[in-house]
Amino acid sequence: MRRRDVTERMLATQVSESRAELIEALDDPSVEVARAAVARLAELGGSSAVHALRERLLNCDLSLVGEIARALRRCGDPTVVDLAIVGLGQQRYTRRLAAARALAALADRRAVGPLRAALHDAVGGVRVGVLDALAVLGASETTASECAPLLADPDANVRLAAVRALARISRRPGTHLSGAARDPDRVVRLEVARHLAALSDESARSLLSDPDLQVREAGARGAGIRQVGHLAVMLVEDPSGDVRRAAAQTLGELGDERLAEVLLPALEDRDALVRAGASRAIERLLMRSGAILRLRRELGASEPRRRSAVVYALARLGAAEAADDVLALVEDADPDVRLALTHTADALAPDPEPLIRRLTTDAHAAVRHSAEMWLIRSSARRRHEDPS
Repeated sequence: MRRRDVTERMLATQVSESRAELIEALDDPSVEVARAAVARLAELGGSSAVHALRERLLNCDLSLVGEIARALRRCGDPTVVDLAIVGLGQQRYTRRLAAARALAALADRRAVGPLRAALHDAVGGVRVGVLDALAVLGASETTASECAPLLADPDANVRLAAVRALARISRRPGTHLSGAARDPDRVVRLEVARHLAALSDESARSLLSDPDLQVREAGARGAGIRQVGHLAVMLVEDPSGDVRRAAAQTLGELGDERLAEVLLPALEDRDALVRAGASRAIERLLMRSGAILRLRRELGASEPRRRSAVVYALARLGAAEAADDVLALVEDADPDVRLALTHTADALAPDPEPLIRRLTTDAHAAVRHSAEMWLIRSSARRRHEDPS
C-alpha cells in the first residue's frame, strides 16, 4: 500500500499546476517525490517557487542539493551562487557539505577562492565535497597545489577525493599523484592506478606489482607507452586472467604496430578470454588483413602450442582466406594441432567435411572422437534444416 501511495504522489506531483502543492511536496518523506517536485517547480518558476527552493538548498536531503541548485539557476535566481558560498561557513557541517555540493552543481568560477579556503574544514565529508567541487571548476595549478596536501589526509575518503580532483585540475597530475601509489588504502591506490600513464616509473612499477589484483588491472588499463615493458611481462606472468586481459587490451590501444609481436605469446594463454583479447588487440594494431598475414606466418612456428593457438586465433578472425595454410596442418605431427582443426573447421574451411572425414581415421583417439562428433552434429543440423 505504501508503495502505491508513493507512486500516486509522484505521478500527481509530475503534472501538478499548483505551486503550493509542489512546495509542500518538497518535504515529502519520499526523496523521489521531492525530486519530482523540484523538477516541476523549475518548470513553473515564479517567486514563490524560488523562495521555497532557496530555503531548502542547504537544509534538504543531500541527494537533492545539486538538483535544487540547478533548479534555482534555471529559475533565474541571481543569488544562488552567493547563497552557497555563504553556506561554506555555516556552523552545521551538513549545511557546509550541502554548500559544497551546490557549488559543484553550479560550477561557477566565483566559488574557487571560498572552496580553497574550505579545504581545511574540520569534517572529512566536507573536505570531500569541497574537493569534488573544485574538480569540476577547471584546470588550475594553484588549486592543484592547495589540494595536493590532502593526499596525506588521515581520512582515506578525503585522499581518494584528492586523487580524483588532482587528476582533473592539474596539467601534470603525475607530479602530485606519484607519491600516492603506496597509499595504505587499496581504494586510493586503485584510483591512482587509473592514471598510471602520468606517474613516475617507480610509482608505475609499484602499482603494476601491487598485491591487489584490481589495482594491477586498473594500472594495466591506465598504462601508457612508457610502461610497455611492464605490460609485456604482465601479459604472460600475472596470475590473474583479468590483469592479463587488461594488459592485452591496453597494448592493442597504444597504436604501435610493433606491439603485435609482444601480443603473440598471449594467444597461448590458458584463459580463453585472454586469448580472445590478444587476437582483438593484434587485429586493432595491424587491421584485419595485416593480422591474418602475420598469424599465417606463425603457422610454421617450431612450437606446436603456438601453431595450435594461431589456428584458433585465425578462426576468431574468420580468416577463410587462410584456409589452405591451415588445412595443410592435417599432416602436423602434434595431435593438439590436428585437434584444433576439428574445432575450427567451420570458421576456416569453405567445405570442411572432407577434412573432417580424413581426421576420423587419425592415429590419435581424441582427434578421431572430435571429428566423429563434428559429423554427428553436422548430420543433425542438416536434418533439422531439411526435415523432409
